Amino acid sequence: MQTVGGAVSLRQMRLTKLVLVIICVCGATAIGADWTVIHHQDRDYVSFTNVAQFYQFPDYTRVNRTVSLRSDRRGIRATAGTSELYINGVRFFTDFPIVFDNNEDLVSVMDVSKMIEPVLRPSRIANTGRVETVVLDPGHGGTDQGTMDRWGTEKAYALDVALTAREELLRAGFRVELTRSSDIGVSLEDRVQFANRFPHAVFVSIHFNSGGGAGAESYAVAPAGVPSNASNESHVAPTEVQRCEGNLHDPHNIALTAAVHASVLAHTGAFDRGVRHARFHVLRNISIPAVLVECGFLSESAEGQRIATAQYRQRLGQALAQGVQNYNNAVNYRGNGTLASARTNLPPHEQSITDPLQPIANQSARSDEPSASIGGGD
Repeated sequence: MQTVGGAVSLRQMRLTKLVLVIICVCGATAIGADWTVIHHQDRDYVSFTNVAQFYQFPDYTRVNRTVSLRSDRRGIRATAGTSELYINGVRFFTDFPIVFDNNEDLVSVMDVSKMIEPVLRPSRIANTGRVETVVLDPGHGGTDQGTMDRWGTEKAYALDVALTAREELLRAGFRVELTRSSDIGVSLEDRVQFANRFPHAVFVSIHFNSGGGAGAESYAVAPAGVPSNASNESHVAPTEVQRCEGNLHDPHNIALTAAVHASVLAHTGAFDRGVRHARFHVLRNISIPAVLVECGFLSESAEGQRIATAQYRQRLGQALAQGVQNYNNAVNYRGNGTLASARTNLPPHEQSITDPLQPIANQSARSDEPSASIGGGD
């Protein structure tokens, strides 16, 4: 095999045993731009220049090692040396760090295939159909209180949010099933087995956080070979990276997670703690697309007080329901009709990636292909 400067073209890579999910998901001829794979420190990367070419981002800038890719409705921003990127203004934690090498900013092939591609182009995910059933999973229950504060318990709040989401989804025409509809204990295994009974379904597990910090974070199951990047996970050892049942729907999982997470942010204004990969039990062994949402921190005084109000929990339930609808619309988009207006809040960036994003004027909805990471549909 011929190589030039350590780079290998995607067409050449097809002739090897190296499996690049990008080939299956993106298609090398889909946009008329080949991928150039760069081997760096025993891992495969592509440049953000290559990403911009493939996804046809007309604007590409680089300021202080922060790259910004932008079109009229979509944007990606990342900084070398971090494990974060923003897609349409929503924070994602990459499976491997963004690196700078040979005067190029590089993102791992895994992150392109398992994150950027299904979020930017959910309608191209294979084996996708209309969502008929939504399985809502209020965390904890019975003697398992979950986390708690002076105003209430995680188990009670999660159930209340689930019941609101149920009503919203029923009005939207979905069948809705709950792993529990009252204050009873249900094992993790039983929750998964229950959800796996329903075809053409998605699973939304609802939780609240504790410990240091504030804001909302959402999880899809970690792809095979990728360590979890959960902010707090004790369910499995970090060295356990083998394929699990949940990996059958990796592209669906991240698209669902992105849509639900973006909706929560849009409806509540919560701090964005990001979309992450983890191996929580209910995500590992499930056979339908699934997301686990940590809707906020009960341990943070101001946020705990907000969560204690019925109005805020109602907004959370509405956000989860809208996120599922946004996902369903996005993966089934076929070129006619539009999603609700997607908010683009990725301005030209000249500060650190950790600086807050400032919104720009909303743009009207267009009939071009939507992404999964959208502004909540409101």
